[in-house]
Amino acid sequence: MEGSTDITMDDRARKCDGGGKKAFYTVLCSMLNLADARFLYGCTGMSLDYAAREPFWRQHLNFNHGTGHGVGYLGNIHEPPARFFWKMPMGTCTIPALEPGMVITDEPGIYIENSHGIRTENELLVVKDTENEYGQFMHFDVLTYVPIDLDAIDENLLTYKEKKWLNDYHQAVYENISPYLTDEEKAWLKEYTKAI
Repeated sequence: MEGSTDITMDDRARKCDGGGKKAFYTVLCSMLNLADARFLYGCTGMSLDYAAREPFWRQHLNFNHGTGHGVGYLGNIHEPPARFFWKMPMGTCTIPALEPGMVITDEPGIYIENSHGIRTENELLVVKDTENEYGQFMHFDVLTYVPIDLDAIDENLLTYKEKKWLNDYHQAVYENISPYLTDEEKAWLKEYTKAI
């Protein structure tokens, strides 16, 4: 099977002085908030960007890049029209709704000048959820399965919900990836996807 992908996982936050783990936590919460969003059909990437930026804005921080972009099947990594952004780009007249089947990145980051930068990125698939009297609800399925660095996480900062999401994600990483690994690689993956 062929296709394009675009993911980034940082594994050096634990080595950063001056709040590397706190910054890693903020980026992780941002990525988790967006990946876990539930929304009504008709929402755009602009509607949902707040879910990613809220952990930053609560601390009076921001990241000065888009939160995510569409990914083409072959070739075009930055594929319109899907994207997450918080303000209307210059010259834009319309913003398309997120449609089932769209693939879009979830990639918040933080960059501290002369210190460190952290980005945690995954790819999401837009899918239909429940339909009821309020309309068609939607959610995201995670498409890319790469472990998130447990050594960079201060467990004391995580809420119950964040721990559960992270543990569920790591269980899915192990289940999806381990069948393709050697015994030695499986042992490494099991350690780095263990529940916390």
